[in-house]
Amino acid sequence: KLSLVIREVLKELCRLVPFLLSTCVYFIFGLQPSCPLWLQAFVKCVPLLFLCVYTLSHGVKAQAHGSALKLLAGLLSSAVGDVLRTTSGQLYCIDGEAMFGLAYLFYIWMFGLKPLNLLAASFLVAVGTLYLLFLSRCLWDEKPFQWLVYVYSILIGTMCWRASAGMFFTEYWSWVKLFASVGGLLFLVSDFTYAVDSFCFPVHSSGMIAAAYFAAQMFITVSVVNSADKALKNSKQK
Repeated sequence: KLSLVIREVLKELCRLVPFLLSTCVYFIFGLQPSCPLWLQAFVKCVPLLFLCVYTLSHGVKAQAHGSALKLLAGLLSSAVGDVLRTTSGQLYCIDGEAMFGLAYLFYIWMFGLKPLNLLAASFLVAVGTLYLLFLSRCLWDEKPFQWLVYVYSILIGTMCWRASAGMFFTEYWSWVKLFASVGGLLFLVSDFTYAVDSFCFPVHSSGMIAAAYFAAQMFITVSVVNSADKALKNSKQK
């Protein structure tokens, strides 16, 4: 059994090699100040496209699974959001944030509402409220945009809740649930740090923001794809 597990892990790592290499390319070129905006946008969205390829590499049956299709929609929406946010050159990129909001809606739909886990929701609401109280001080004079930030924060908080509902404050866990929870939390860290850096004060951690963002997308993708594969195997056995 141990050799079988090691073999499966190595197989998944091989499928993730293009994503990992393209992420390294982004950190080498995309974070350089001299890099043109169009090139930054290109190398930023390529890793997400490779995550789409990783999802599709699990076969036609995985593609037909509802969760996999929602995952692909979320990844593509995120890629468009990266392009719009990077090439905008403006502090407020409404189109880019709207695409990320759409991606979170796909992820919320993908994770579903079972189990509900209101305890995890209460914890995330408490954390999100403290964050919004802090961020609202920086956006006090930006009243129209401030409400959009609140809506965006609710979407990402809800996505994190649904991603971690099967793991937080429960007796049962699995690697799939753990990966989904870690992915949701890393999304919070990435976006919250990005917002503080954009609207409050520079944190000089663009590399950390990007690393958390790519890791979040990877963990969520791996959790959903493996969950879809398990569901298909169970249906076969039945």
